Amino acid sequence: MDKLTQWLFDGLQFAAQFLHPYLSQIAMLITVCLIALYANDLNKFIKGIVGRQHFIIRTVLFIVITAFGYGALTLWLTPFIANGLASLKNVWLAPVVSVIFIVLGVVADRKNQS
Repeated sequence: MDKLTQWLFDGLQFAAQFLHPYLSQIAMLITVCLIALYANDLNKFIKGIVGRQHFIIRTVLFIVITAFGYGALTLWLTPFIANGLASLKNVWLAPVVSVIFIVLGVVADRKNQS
Protein backbone atom coordinates (compact mmCIF):
# COMPACT_ATOMS: atom_id res chain seq x y z
CA MET A 1 0.00 0.00 0.00
CA ASP A 2 2.91 2.28 0.69
CA LYS A 3 4.12 1.97 -2.91
CA LEU A 4 0.68 2.87 -4.24
CA THR A 5 0.58 5.96 -2.06
CA GLN A 6 4.05 6.99 -3.20
CA TRP A 7 3.13 6.38 -6.84
CA LEU A 8 0.02 8.55 -6.47
CA PHE A 9 1.98 11.26 -4.68
CA ASP A 10 4.65 11.25 -7.41
CA GLY A 11 1.98 11.46 -10.10
CA LEU A 12 0.33 14.44 -8.42
CA GLN A 13 3.72 16.13 -8.02
CA PHE A 14 4.47 15.58 -11.71
CA ALA A 15 1.06 16.97 -12.72
CA ALA A 16 1.61 20.04 -10.53
CA GLN A 17 5.03 20.67 -12.06
CA PHE A 18 3.42 20.42 -15.48
CA LEU A 19 0.59 22.83 -14.56
CA HIS A 20 2.56 25.51 -12.69
CA PRO A 21 3.91 27.34 -15.79
CA TYR A 22 0.35 27.63 -17.12
CA LEU A 23 -1.47 28.86 -14.00
CA SER A 24 -2.21 32.29 -15.44
CA GLN A 25 -3.71 30.73 -18.59
CA ILE A 26 -5.70 28.25 -16.49
CA ALA A 27 -6.98 31.10 -14.31
CA MET A 28 -7.99 33.13 -17.36
CA LEU A 29 -9.77 30.10 -18.81
CA ILE A 30 -11.71 29.65 -15.58
CA THR A 31 -12.60 33.36 -15.56
CA VAL A 32 -13.74 33.35 -19.17
CA CYS A 33 -15.80 30.20 -18.60
CA LEU A 34 -17.52 31.84 -15.63
CA ILE A 35 -18.24 34.96 -17.66
CA ALA A 36 -19.55 32.90 -20.57
CA LEU A 37 -21.81 30.93 -18.24
CA TYR A 38 -23.30 33.93 -16.46
CA ALA A 39 -23.06 36.79 -18.99
CA ASN A 40 -26.52 36.10 -20.38
CA ASP A 41 -28.04 36.28 -16.89
CA LEU A 42 -26.24 39.55 -16.20
CA ASN A 43 -27.29 40.97 -19.57
CA LYS A 44 -30.94 40.10 -18.84
CA PHE A 45 -30.69 41.76 -15.44
CA ILE A 46 -29.21 44.93 -16.92
CA LYS A 47 -31.76 44.88 -19.75
CA GLY A 48 -34.50 44.80 -17.13
CA ILE A 49 -33.01 47.85 -15.44
CA VAL A 50 -32.41 49.97 -18.56
CA GLY A 51 -35.10 48.48 -20.78
CA ARG A 52 -37.21 51.60 -20.83
CA GLN A 53 -34.36 53.97 -21.61
CA HIS A 54 -33.71 55.48 -25.02
CA PHE A 55 -32.13 53.24 -27.67
CA ILE A 56 -28.83 55.14 -27.64
CA ILE A 57 -28.49 54.87 -23.85
CA ARG A 58 -29.22 51.14 -23.96
CA THR A 59 -26.70 50.65 -26.76
CA VAL A 60 -23.97 52.63 -25.01
CA LEU A 61 -24.55 50.77 -21.74
CA PHE A 62 -24.44 47.42 -23.54
CA ILE A 63 -21.15 48.34 -25.21
CA VAL A 64 -19.65 49.60 -21.96
CA ILE A 65 -20.72 46.54 -20.02
CA THR A 66 -19.73 43.94 -22.59
CA ALA A 67 -16.53 45.50 -23.88
CA PHE A 68 -15.16 47.19 -20.81
CA GLY A 69 -17.03 45.53 -17.95
CA TYR A 70 -16.36 41.93 -18.91
CA GLY A 71 -12.80 42.81 -19.93
CA ALA A 72 -12.17 44.53 -16.61
CA LEU A 73 -13.71 41.60 -14.77
CA THR A 74 -11.38 39.24 -16.64
CA LEU A 75 -8.34 41.38 -15.83
CA TRP A 76 -9.36 41.75 -12.19
CA LEU A 77 -10.45 38.19 -11.44
CA THR A 78 -7.71 36.26 -13.27
CA PRO A 79 -4.83 37.22 -10.94
CA PHE A 80 -6.90 36.31 -7.87
CA ILE A 81 -7.65 32.86 -9.26
CA ALA A 82 -4.02 32.39 -10.36
CA ASN A 83 -2.74 33.37 -6.92
CA GLY A 84 -5.24 31.05 -5.28
CA LEU A 85 -4.13 28.17 -7.46
CA ALA A 86 -0.45 28.99 -6.90
CA SER A 87 -0.95 28.92 -3.14
CA LEU A 88 -2.13 25.31 -3.24
CA LYS A 89 0.28 22.55 -2.33
CA ASN A 90 1.51 20.55 -5.29
CA VAL A 91 -0.47 17.44 -4.38
CA TRP A 92 -3.72 19.44 -4.46
CA LEU A 93 -3.19 21.49 -7.62
CA ALA A 94 -4.15 18.91 -10.26
CA PRO A 95 -7.20 17.59 -8.36
CA VAL A 96 -8.50 21.11 -7.65
CA VAL A 97 -8.07 22.23 -11.26
CA SER A 98 -9.79 19.04 -12.43
CA VAL A 99 -12.71 19.53 -10.04
CA ILE A 100 -13.10 23.18 -11.07
CA PHE A 101 -13.39 22.24 -14.74
CA ILE A 102 -15.73 19.34 -13.99
CA VAL A 103 -17.99 21.66 -11.98
CA LEU A 104 -17.89 24.25 -14.77
CA GLY A 105 -18.83 21.54 -17.27
CA VAL A 106 -21.72 20.33 -15.12
CA VAL A 107 -23.00 23.89 -14.65
CA ALA A 108 -22.72 24.56 -18.39
CA ASP A 109 -24.60 21.35 -19.16
CA ARG A 110 -27.37 22.19 -16.71
CA LYS A 111 -27.69 25.74 -18.06
CA ASN A 112 -27.85 24.35 -21.59
CA GLN A 113 -30.63 21.92 -20.70
CA SER A 114 -32.80 24.42 -18.84
